[in-house]
Amino acid sequence: MSGSGDGSERSLADLMAGVAVVFLMLAVIFILEARKQQEAAIQEKEAALGRVDSQKEGVQASLLALREDLVTLDATLDGGFISLSGLDGGVNSLEIEFKNLQFGLGQCRTPSAYVEQFERGAVPLIRRVCEAVDAMRDAGAEPTIILEGHTDDRPFLGTSGECGVRNGITAVSFENNVRASAARAQEVFFTVRSQLTDAGYERECLDANFVVSGRGQTAPRTGVEANDPTNRRLVIRVRGDLRL
Repeated sequence: MSGSGDGSERSLADLMAGVAVVFLMLAVIFILEARKQQEAAIQEKEAALGRVDSQKEGVQASLLALREDLVTLDATLDGGFISLSGLDGGVNSLEIEFKNLQFGLGQCRTPSAYVEQFERGAVPLIRRVCEAVDAMRDAGAEPTIILEGHTDDRPFLGTSGECGVRNGITAVSFENNVRASAARAQEVFFTVRSQLTDAGYERECLDANFVVSGRGQTAPRTGVEANDPTNRRLVIRVRGDLRL
């Protein structure tokens, strides 16, 4: 009888040992799988950071090349066409301001003197901007081109329908500053577009990528009083946003 009892105890002990071995193996498998997933996550994160770094380098190289090209372009136009923002490390946008593009008070038509500037400079300007945008897109970034109109903070007093005033009635309001800046930006867009009739690449790029925006008085120049006339300006902002 005791022999039978000893056999049962040994069988139970063997069973418990087997169960323990199974649990130990499962624990080892779980740990190995968790470590594998952790390593995969680290590798994925490193790859993503590598892609972001590559995009950043591509954006900065594209904007630097664009700036150099536009400095040369402006020189060929007697230095009176555009001015450019600086580019420091980490900056992912370039602001291109049209020099001396002064609209008459309450008016939104492109001044005739500046139409002549566009006749000479619109095609090479848009070509260079679009080439930079293509390069940023090839680098994996998300480029945008915004044609922005800006004003100072003085109330808009025009009565012309071309600036968004309804029924020729002057409405002294911030809303009309925004309307005026948007109308001016839109007018310049179509003035530039009219110079691209024989430029297929440039015109297609303009239509596909340019966004027109009226900012009104919301973004004065850095360090400049809001009522300063130099805040009345029109710029092209070329950006390259990184895809994470």
